[in-house]
Amino acid sequence: MKLSNKYRIFIFLFFLSISLPAAAQNSSRRARLPFAVGEKLTFSVRWGIIRAGVATLEVRENFNLAGRNTFRIVHTARSARFFDPFYRVRNRIESYIDAQELYSVRYERTIREGGYSKDGLIIYDQEYGRAYEDGEMFEITKGVQDVISSFYFLRTMGLETGETYEFDVGSDKTVWPLEVEVIGRERVTVPAGTFDTIIVKPRIREGEGIFKHEGEILLWLTDDERRIPVLARSEIMVGSVSIHLTEKKLPRLR
Repeated sequence: MKLSNKYRIFIFLFFLSISLPAAAQNSSRRARLPFAVGEKLTFSVRWGIIRAGVATLEVRENFNLAGRNTFRIVHTARSARFFDPFYRVRNRIESYIDAQELYSVRYERTIREGGYSKDGLIIYDQEYGRAYEDGEMFEITKGVQDVISSFYFLRTMGLETGETYEFDVGSDKTVWPLEVEVIGRERVTVPAGTFDTIIVKPRIREGEGIFKHEGEILLWLTDDERRIPVLARSEIMVGSVSIHLTEKKLPRLR
């Protein structure tokens, strides 16, 4: 999962889609899901004080996939118009999450970043411990997530201060580990409002990934039953990048 230097500038354009894998092993899930069909979150992406782009996360619908009830999650990211001549970003990622087990079933991506483009499809066969990425098979661990479903699964966890949660993600034809440490609580203000939050810090233990040998990355989730992301921040080689929640559409939880 090597990234170009240019890409790091836009890491938070889809930070939420590649940063917090989940199959937690040291905490139980809460009884009620913190998200539902109709939830839509919109974020401003800033490079320092410059508004560099916008990103969205949406629980679009319940979708019947080969007889399995799933949540269809859609993530988009795009650079701001004035930034397009320097580095144009137009990304769309879709994840299909088993509505009962909350693990990944299908993952689709269309990536357009500067002169780089990549389309991909991963099918997860959780029962037999294997996945197929663009037709090539690789082995997976039980309950492995994709880079979108992982974030939604994380939101179902207890997230107690001082605890560390261990996760596996299956992508790029491999399974890679990540730890998420809960480091504290803080009240923050973003364009969408003022929120009491839980601060988490993801870090990779081994292998390559977007966090290895890079600056610290922090994510602020609301300290309530929904656990929605309101702020994320990272230092990079040429300054700092952050995302700020600007709009939220929150349906009634079941």
